[in-house]
Amino acid sequence: MAEFTIRADLSALAAIADFLAEALAGCSDELVFAIQLAVDEACSNTILYGYPGGEAGLITITCTVDDETVRVTIADDGVAFDPLTAPPPLLDIPVEDRPIGGLGVHFIRTVMDSVSYARKDGMNVLSMEKRRAGSP
Repeated sequence: MAEFTIRADLSALAAIADFLAEALAGCSDELVFAIQLAVDEACSNTILYGYPGGEAGLITITCTVDDETVRVTIADDGVAFDPLTAPPPLLDIPVEDRPIGGLGVHFIRTVMDSVSYARKDGMNVLSMEKRRAGSP
């Protein structure tokens, strides 16, 4: 298990991607990209919307890899928000007519095999799993 805690700031996204690349060493490039995309989207939302007072909190990312599955948990101390309650984006209308937002959660749901949310001890906890290639 690898764990990384960083200040919730947009400048942290590159360090988060680097942490994931290291934690996922030995995994396929496609798997690393999918997980980095999902984590980047989730962390970006936390950074942009989780701290409306302007104070930056902390984000902790935990990554566990076994032969079959990669599990990533993102915990933050921002305002309570369950991203899984976001409505699906309107993909069947022209892009210029769509409301802004909603694609990040859609990407997370699309690239990960399972996603769950809980509010625990004043923390948002987003848990995601992605099966490794060749696993059932």
